[in-house]
Amino acid sequence: MSPAQPARRRSDAVANRAALLDAAERVLLRDGPAVPLDVVAREAGVGIATLYRNFADREELYAAVVHRSYELVAALAQEAEDSAAPPLDALAGFLHGLLAERHHLALPLLGAPGPPGPPFADEADPLGARISRSLAAVLKRGVGDGSIRPDATAADLVVTGAMLAHAQLPSEAWGRAARRIAALVLDGLRARPDTAPLPDGLTGTELDRVMTRGAGGATAHRPRS
Repeated sequence: MSPAQPARRRSDAVANRAALLDAAERVLLRDGPAVPLDVVAREAGVGIATLYRNFADREELYAAVVHRSYELVAALAQEAEDSAAPPLDALAGFLHGLLAERHHLALPLLGAPGPPGPPFADEADPLGARISRSLAAVLKRGVGDGSIRPDATAADLVVTGAMLAHAQLPSEAWGRAARRIAALVLDGLRARPDTAPLPDGLTGTELDRVMTRGAGGATAHRPRS
């Protein structure tokens, strides 16, 4: 076997895994996790044996899809934390990034469909905590410079992003509606001397719980757009 052959096989394996994740993401958001895995393999352009070489079972496959979604959201949150822009502008970038990537977000809180026992891990993905920390850091910076109301929380932003990214209308219409809602939310985050206190919201612990199997996950299929 020539030295190029193992490298080619590794490259093919990486490409096959990426294709399977892309296909599983589409199937999960479109049809739900009960679709036979041979449908995922066929949509990825590989055989079912290739799927099982990469993922032991349905749960492992969909857990990998969910984790990849968390990586995307965590990167957007980290970008907001690292931004030199004013805090509200950094948060606007985060929300607009979620809207732009909404077709790739297969997360329980974002409406990823699931049967009575959804195929997600029993514990929240550790990246969820990283997302919350990054958003909390941006909020803290805004509270410190007087631009953001002090009772806003990272959980508020995560839930807002979830609702905006979960399309309820055809794609173009939802894009316009969601951008408007994002602008309203961002304006509501502004610190004002006469702002009334917010009602109680989700705690960080509650947010973790609704993003895991323990809370039943999300049950509705994402509308096609």
